[in-house]
Amino acid sequence: MVNYDIVFQRLLNEGYEFRFNHYIKEGFGLFKKHLGGFVGFFAIVMPVYFAAGYFLKDYGSFITNLIQPSVTAGALLVANEVFKGKSPDFAKFFDGFKFFIVLLLLSIVSSVLTIIGLLFLIVPGIYLGVAYSFAHMFVIFLGYDFWPAMELSRKIITHKWWEFFGFFFVLALINIGGFLACGVGIIFTIPATLCMQYIAFEDIIGGAIRKYGTPEQTVQNAFTSENNTETNDNE
Repeated sequence: MVNYDIVFQRLLNEGYEFRFNHYIKEGFGLFKKHLGGFVGFFAIVMPVYFAAGYFLKDYGSFITNLIQPSVTAGALLVANEVFKGKSPDFAKFFDGFKFFIVLLLLSIVSSVLTIIGLLFLIVPGIYLGVAYSFAHMFVIFLGYDFWPAMELSRKIITHKWWEFFGFFFVLALINIGGFLACGVGIIFTIPATLCMQYIAFEDIIGGAIRKYGTPEQTVQNAFTSENNTETNDNE
């Protein structure tokens, strides 16, 4: 059993390498390995989002914001399975809803804090928006509750904040390009950029678990089902 307190404290103390090109290249490669599944899932999800916004107006936006964290989590869970060399069933995309409550609380609290930060000279909001980017993956892969996940994400990302800012800026440009391609491109760019985020998390966090965790920890079992069956309340 890995003691995450020790692992992540050592990560914070000793630092880590941010491999921008690796995350883009390997993330895109991961996306291509399960291209049909990723594109098929978002080909269903995105029309639902647009239809809800068009027909339900403000209620549609509310519903979209309600389910979006779980949809994202499902895609990341599938990315994890593909990374481990498995061929996940399409139903795996909906496993993100198993974390619905925690992810919803995380989304609400992080959004409120980010908005408050934006109101105070903008910069604090941008800082928090980037710094909380790993929080949802701490929830779904390592079983953290929303607040410890947010704080751990903030502490770790702050060490390389500018690198992360540049990384997420590029991912945003990729998704903007997908949207400009008649809107259709986003069913490709959204899952591709999520795979890039997953690779960054796996490299930094999974790498720390393998480096500072138990000797038997391997690439394939850094994020396994038993890791996220119970809530981790460590801060």
